[in-house]
Amino acid sequence: MRTTDGTGPEVPDPALGEYAAMGSVALTDAERWPTLDADGLARVEAWRGRPDAPVWVHATGDRLDAADLATLEQTRTRWAQAPGEPTWVAELVARAHTTVPRWRRAAREGRSSPTTPLRDLPTTSRADLADVAEHVPLDVPLDRVLEGSSSGHTGAALNVPLHPVSVAADLVLLQHLVAAAGADWRPDPDRLGLANVVDQRASFTYVSAMTAFGRAAGEPVPVMARVNLDRSAWRADGDRERYLAAADPQVLSASTLPLLRLLDLARGGLDLHPVAVVNGATDLPPAVRDAVCATWGCPVIDLYGLRETGPVAASSDGDGHVVVPRRVWVEILDEDGRPVPDGGRGEVVVTVDENPYLPLLRYRTGDTAALVRDHRGTVLVGLQGRAPVRFGAADGSWHSSIDATQLLQAYGLAGWELVQAADGTVRLTALPLTGAAVDPISMAGEAAAAIGRWLDRPVHVDVVTDPAALGPGKPRRFRCDLQEES
Repeated sequence: MRTTDGTGPEVPDPALGEYAAMGSVALTDAERWPTLDADGLARVEAWRGRPDAPVWVHATGDRLDAADLATLEQTRTRWAQAPGEPTWVAELVARAHTTVPRWRRAAREGRSSPTTPLRDLPTTSRADLADVAEHVPLDVPLDRVLEGSSSGHTGAALNVPLHPVSVAADLVLLQHLVAAAGADWRPDPDRLGLANVVDQRASFTYVSAMTAFGRAAGEPVPVMARVNLDRSAWRADGDRERYLAAADPQVLSASTLPLLRLLDLARGGLDLHPVAVVNGATDLPPAVRDAVCATWGCPVIDLYGLRETGPVAASSDGDGHVVVPRRVWVEILDEDGRPVPDGGRGEVVVTVDENPYLPLLRYRTGDTAALVRDHRGTVLVGLQGRAPVRFGAADGSWHSSIDATQLLQAYGLAGWELVQAADGTVRLTALPLTGAAVDPISMAGEAAAAIGRWLDRPVHVDVVTDPAALGPGKPRRFRCDLQEES
């Protein structure tokens, strides 16, 4: 529903109260951006306060101080990677066995030690991170923890501790990838430097300053915004198009479905001039890449990663995903956890030492690819990860599975599979959260009712108690066999 009184869009379901506009604002702008000058703060406020701006749901900043910016500056020189397992991997194994509870326990019990080769360690899964404290080093001060969330593929939400520097390092990497793709991305005070675009009923939206952006002396700090394309996020018809046209973001960051919506808006007359487009979170079909290139004539970067690991690999030409030049080491394992020879398909397993709050050893992503090594470095070929799905409502409209994820998590489900048949009928297989105070049958029924309201269709629900009922590995949570009319 739209609102014109400035109070913000109505929360689409009672369980999604965290998306109420400015419902949990705690910091001042000075605390959000400790190094931002008055001019930068004024430009943030200008993009916040435009009359055609959406109703912002959140207020956030990068929290970086001068020491953090100096640390990030050093990362700009780390772009080369030597062949073979890097020395930091063995150093991380040794440090983890000294400071990380899970690996300290393994050392005490004699299952592994600080000198165990990485290839001989057991793998880590998403299920292990349900007790995330077991993976946080004991010697890291916790006074700067930021909380990130990941919906995953089983539907179980995961809270990930993040550090401001590791979050900002993603921007440093993005700047490198855009430059490597041949784009000229320099601060322009009249444009948004970056727009992170989503298209869903409820989402955190905000304006922020990118103080970690590399720039010459005297150049302004670029401003970015996270924008929801859904009409309910805007005060009046036409505001979305007016705001985006005025912002003309230099870089558009989105996933496949929001990109398709942006392409529709461009065909309808929205005049944007991005220097680069970045796809993340979902697979990028070649047809979508081609359409973006044809529409805007700019590089398209398909960035692969997980909230837990951060960025893992990127593709700027559709010919494989090159492992990013960070402390990221990738293995390909078979179903039994054995290494697959280069060129063979298996599961992508990641060792990463970028987030001081969550170093990961041999983390199983659930995604598959083959690994090859060429002049570009380590390349993931045929990567198969997450695919976007849309569901058809009774009135003929189509809605992203992201909306369903928010609803089903909000109603307490630990996992699910949501399927829409070719005739439009909907079936929910629900795995309620174990140990919850609410009766699992009632929990599943309430979740199904929320899906029914979302699509205005009856929903048949099956309740399961065993995660194995959702399928092995990383199950496909969503499927829609209903055909969209062209």
